[in-house]
Amino acid sequence: MKRPTKITPCQTKQENGTESATPIATGLSRRVFLQQSAASATLMALLLNTKPVLAKNLLTDETSKPSANTDKFNRHQRAVLRAVQLQLFPADGDGPSADDLNALAYLEWALSDPDNQQDGDRQFIARGINWLEDLAKKKYNNSFIRISANKQHQLMQQLAQSKTGDNWMSLLIYYLLEALLLDPVYGGNPNGIGWKWLQHQPGFPLPDIAHSYRHYRS
Repeated sequence: MKRPTKITPCQTKQENGTESATPIATGLSRRVFLQQSAASATLMALLLNTKPVLAKNLLTDETSKPSANTDKFNRHQRAVLRAVQLQLFPADGDGPSADDLNALAYLEWALSDPDNQQDGDRQFIARGINWLEDLAKKKYNNSFIRISANKQHQLMQQLAQSKTGDNWMSLLIYYLLEALLLDPVYGGNPNGIGWKWLQHQPGFPLPDIAHSYRHYRS
């Protein structure tokens, strides 16, 4: 899967002349929508149309604990990333949430890959966290993780309007899709929850930790 450079959500004209992402058809589930659409553009459309769901206990959850590894995000950065991922894949009852997919832990694992390190993905993601924090403090005088889900949703929409912000969101979506679709051996998609939701039958044999793709690089 090639990393996207820029993904723009499909746009439709509203009655007032402004543009918005194409809405999900009534009765069309998130799973079916993903199966029938370009994946990254679809998730961006979901961001613009899905009802926000508040992420609880962002700083007290196990996934938000600080790490002594300087190559990983700190406690606050992890909390912001988790909130963003839950906006993109919320716990709304329509399929697995980002937490269900173990998306944050997968992201940190993926960013330890030498190719992704060379691309500067972690640094770029960290800058995007700062952008969201600056927006939240400027507009609401509070941290992104301290404002309501609706306000988080609005700030993410605002950030996505710029080319750089859109690229940042696309990169997070790229890794979120990997957490949804890759084999559980890589840390996401636990017990194949994403495959089951998409009604996908994986091929065999499945990889194991001693025979993952990282072990066969030239």
